[in-house]
Amino acid sequence: MGTSYVEFRQNGFWTRDSFLADWLTTLIDEMRSASNENDWSLPLIKHWERQREIDGGCMALDLDGFLSDDEKRGFVIAAAEPALMRTSDASKRTGHLFVALLRGRVKTDASSPIDYL
Repeated sequence: MGTSYVEFRQNGFWTRDSFLADWLTTLIDEMRSASNENDWSLPLIKHWERQREIDGGCMALDLDGFLSDDEKRGFVIAAAEPALMRTSDASKRTGHLFVALLRGRVKTDASSPIDYL
């Protein structure tokens, strides 16, 4: 089982690929039901669908590339809130870290001690 680093604006966290894949599945479902799959979200969803198939420590969500403004970031955070209620218990911590990262509350980087898993 691999681990991947989830990064946004030079901060991030490490998580197991299985937790991240499960979280992305729930988040994507919520994003699809919350939008009309507008111009920017459809490529994001397709990218994340491809990434969740990876298990070897190299999932790349490209948050900086896809969430390039506050409106896009806000849409994903809004979809993530209800997704947290539906995701598996094993993936909840990854979901909480994901939302905290997008809100600018995660201040760790790839070399920080992993004491949050």
